Amino acid sequence: MSDDREFSFWERLGRVPAHTLKAQLLYISAFVAVGTVINLFLALLMRSWVPLLAALFGWVFVGAYGLVRMGLSDRAAGNIGRILVPSGSSTPSVNQHSNIQTLVARGEYARAAEAYRAVIAQDPAELVACEQLGQLALRELKDYETAVFAYREAERRTTEERRRAGYALLVVGIYRDNVRDLGRTIVELRRLVERYPALPNAVQLRAELEELKARHFEAPPP
Repeated sequence: MSDDREFSFWERLGRVPAHTLKAQLLYISAFVAVGTVINLFLALLMRSWVPLLAALFGWVFVGAYGLVRMGLSDRAAGNIGRILVPSGSSTPSVNQHSNIQTLVARGEYARAAEAYRAVIAQDPAELVACEQLGQLALRELKDYETAVFAYREAERRTTEERRRAGYALLVVGIYRDNVRDLGRTIVELRRLVERYPALPNAVQLRAELEELKARHFEAPPP
């Protein structure tokens, strides 16, 4: 589902993720622009070039800041990519995830889901995209099949036992609370307790499993 309405400048400004370089440059530029207007007024009032030079210095600072940050980001991303994946061809960039988050912020959920799926397909080690797709499908799209797919992929890709169990538990919750499929919930819950017997709440989960089985297989009233 996409939102095709036109946004004002300030709405678009607010929809830029605050952690991105683009957002930082926008916010800094806004402050410098206000300072420039004030300096122009002072230049006319004082009949001096000094306020104009101060305004010029502000814009030079914005340009230099942007160039330095972009250079550092590109270098850091390249170094990390070479460490994690020597080929550097299958690691999605930070900007790629930022662009997908921008689609989400604009309400273009279907496009964002497709983009996350593409990232997942391209990089067998990608985990963040799996988590983001699961949350997006579950909360915004109400696409429970896609959410299950995403969390299954996350469970398969992570090497941490606790996190694998957490993803499997999310799948149980989807079938129990969202899909409301009692039979499938039993299947997934049985799989969870058998595959991860050391869970801290394993006793409660087994008790829940037995309760669900009793409800599912109880004889119908005459």
